[in-house]
Amino acid sequence: MLEQHREDEGGIANRFMTILVPVDFSPCSRLAFQKAAELVQDGRGRIVALHVVDHDFVNECVRHRLGNPGEIKKTLFLEAKKKLENFLRHEEKDGFQVEFMVAEGTPFIEINKKAVQTKAEMIVMGSCGNAADMNTIFFGSTAEKVLRFLSRPVLCVPPSLDYKGV
Repeated sequence: MLEQHREDEGGIANRFMTILVPVDFSPCSRLAFQKAAELVQDGRGRIVALHVVDHDFVNECVRHRLGNPGEIKKTLFLEAKKKLENFLRHEEKDGFQVEFMVAEGTPFIEINKKAVQTKAEMIVMGSCGNAADMNTIFFGSTAEKVLRFLSRPVLCVPPSLDYKGV
């Protein structure tokens, strides 16, 4: 087993890696970003921070006559971009690249699509987010759906945990 560990030392721990971090601006997604930053520090990779504007939320806004789909999407995209820039401004980003993107759709589907498009080797995401609706209670969280449908490693970070050195 010790010899296997020695072989791994030149492997994933020391190669350039792309990590996708879905961000919903919850404290848990902030912890996920921080964990991803630990994994790519010292120039070992890049983080792609992704926020997904939920298509169902856009439809609900239209249903409640809060605007037309184009106006609502534009407002949500601009707000998400500002929030992502602010989110990233408050995080330590020394020694690695950070990109961000905003997409619209069903969150777990968009996360999977963007993982493929960015060639992410891993997804690091919070185990719980901002959703507190009945669908989440009965049908599972976005994290659970990502785990169920993705063929890449997924690291789910709990809301509070002392994971230094893990």
